[in-house]
Amino acid sequence: SSGINAEVEEVKEEKPKRKKKGFGERKVMEYENRIREFSTPDKIFRYFATVRVEFENGKKEVFMTPKDFMRSITPGEIQPSNLGLDMYRDIPSSKLLDAAVHDVGDDTMEDPTFLSRLADHGLISFQDYIFLLTLLSTPKHDCEIAFKMFDLYGDGCVSYQEFLDTRSVLESRSSMGKRHRDNIYSGNTISKDGHSALTKYFFGVDANKKLTLNDFVVFMDGLKEDVFKMEFNKYHPEDNRITEEDFANLLLLHATLSQQAKAKFIRRIRKAYKGEESVGITFEQFMTFNHFLDHLDDVEILVSVYFAAGMKFNKASLKKVAHVVADVELDPHIIDVVFTIFDDNGDELLSSREFISVLKERAHRGLEKPSDTGFVRLITALGACIKSYVKGEEL
Repeated sequence: SSGINAEVEEVKEEKPKRKKKGFGERKVMEYENRIREFSTPDKIFRYFATVRVEFENGKKEVFMTPKDFMRSITPGEIQPSNLGLDMYRDIPSSKLLDAAVHDVGDDTMEDPTFLSRLADHGLISFQDYIFLLTLLSTPKHDCEIAFKMFDLYGDGCVSYQEFLDTRSVLESRSSMGKRHRDNIYSGNTISKDGHSALTKYFFGVDANKKLTLNDFVVFMDGLKEDVFKMEFNKYHPEDNRITEEDFANLLLLHATLSQQAKAKFIRRIRKAYKGEESVGITFEQFMTFNHFLDHLDDVEILVSVYFAAGMKFNKASLKKVAHVVADVELDPHIIDVVFTIFDDNGDELLSSREFISVLKERAHRGLEKPSDTGFVRLITALGACIKSYVKGEEL
């Protein structure tokens, strides 16, 4: 009896083996990762989109399904073998809403829960694609400010035209928006609205409804949670936990580091968290850490203050900065893992700004290039410090 129980426990503890990729598959993956990192938004969209719709007037337009969009922003997710640059499934406009149901590609990739709701209103057009990328790479606070700027009546709502102005401002500030040049040959432009599923989702078929700030924020949060959940589930969590090494790989996913530098970080994690030392990272802990990263520009300012003042930046400092700037309580285990990755000499202090640059690339998903944080953010961060000081809290 005890022998049978031991065997059952052994089976339960055995993690599913991850399929190793062959030489050809690795080469395709490397090629597609270069497209994601270096190509124009127009080319990225044309490569990963899988549907081309012919309308009654004879014009054709290319669309993404929710899974296409997820593949386009996730390094290592391979495009279906029979589809690629300017290669699509052609369907009539009458079948547009059905296209998402018959999605193609990796069957192990889950349908993004929140983003799939767009399928009730159409597929993802090029204009939608650029705006979704902008939302993913722009801090939530900045998006809220842009929304409020064009809320002319101060009632927490914007009309369709006001939304287009909001979208234009946000896209003009994002790297993807700046990198795009309208392609008259592919028809991918951001100056027209086209057959936008987002427009119908937010404003109805006739674009005569109003969008509330609350609904806009719910959409932003839902989009990001879809992406985080897809990333998390890719590592086959057990009991809602991924390993510390998986978490480190997620942090380094978009980092512009050499393979040697990444391997050095991963070796530290493997050494520190092997066997019983590994307790894993839950999805809730992962989400909280990503919420902290949404405030990383302000965090960077406070970390710079530490370094400029010659102060030691230890685990307690990171926990305090997260609380003051992002109003989140980072789990001690997450903090331990972050320090294991970036603490070069094992003195439990972070002495290099490299960890900030890596985390910024993680926060922006490789879609943004680091830029000036600006006077407004400086004032915001200093204001948070002053509030904390007034309350008698010590950084």
